[in-house]
Amino acid sequence: MTCIAKLNNSFNTLERIYALFDRAMAAFPVACAKQCADCCTCNVTATGLEIAYIQNRLDSNALDDIRVRLNRAGQPRRFRPFQTTNEFALACMEGRDADEEENDPSWGTCPLLENGICTIYPVRPLGCRVMISTTPCGQTGQADMPFFALTITTVFMQFVEHLDAGGIYGSFLDLLEHAEKNVLDSKGSPGKVKICGTTRNLKIPALMIPPEHLARTQGLVQNLRAIIRENDSAST
Repeated sequence: MTCIAKLNNSFNTLERIYALFDRAMAAFPVACAKQCADCCTCNVTATGLEIAYIQNRLDSNALDDIRVRLNRAGQPRRFRPFQTTNEFALACMEGRDADEEENDPSWGTCPLLENGICTIYPVRPLGCRVMISTTPCGQTGQADMPFFALTITTVFMQFVEHLDAGGIYGSFLDLLEHAEKNVLDSKGSPGKVKICGTTRNLKIPALMIPPEHLARTQGLVQNLRAIIRENDSAST
């Protein structure tokens, strides 16, 4: 299979994972609604594959709009992760302390918002999709996510990273800016340019599922593993 065919296959796999995530989250009574953007900060993370997916799925007008919005926003302070979700899982397995990371919502909102509405909503990364709350965040000042929902979102984050193992991971807006400047290649990874505040995606070392959630997540994990197996088979 050619590189382009493999990449398109990964895009389709990513869409299947997103769709499965949406179905899984439908079981929770979320309060999120149109123009509810309290969680839409500049601190979202993404994989390089997700950036490439956005670039592939949007038309030239939409990409031009992203470029204008990013240029207008400038270079504000953003969350730049030291480690990926799977790196955190590996650290836990090895008994190592996870790196402390600074993340402050007051650093600003996402520049891709227009009147509280996401301008790229259908193709937004998983880092945006996992931001849910069962009560309006504006009332309490924080998201209210059930423990089981947190388990599910973590598992999906692990699988999306696994799909792009070896690829780049970092600030969603940082990676998007570099893509607009043609610094990222077709796979959403940097060429010879070092992007500050990024790391590499890992394969899943172990799923971070609490013992009390193992039975409830078994079917979901099986579906995710089947999707990944189909992607790997189609890519050979």
